[in-house]
Amino acid sequence: MAELPENIRLTSHARKRMRERAISETLISEALQEPTKTERDARGRVLFKKMYARRGKKRLLLLAAEREGDGWCIVTVIDTTKIKKYL
Repeated sequence: MAELPENIRLTSHARKRMRERAISETLISEALQEPTKTERDARGRVLFKKMYARRGKKRLLLLAAEREGDGWCIVTVIDTTKIKKYL
């Protein structure tokens, strides 16, 4: 498993969600570097959305992040097949 760059911090909540949803740090890095789409939520957080496939099924990874200096703090991680709802 690839490690995240130093300028990316994961909250304990985000790490818990990664474990529950079997999301790797590599996939988190890919979503941050090459998102399918980005937007802001009502709280002003940046939402990084990344389409990917797992076991032949299309999925959407959603990261809610806040800016921290020159990096990001990932607040939560959502993984879903309900692509139309979130994209």
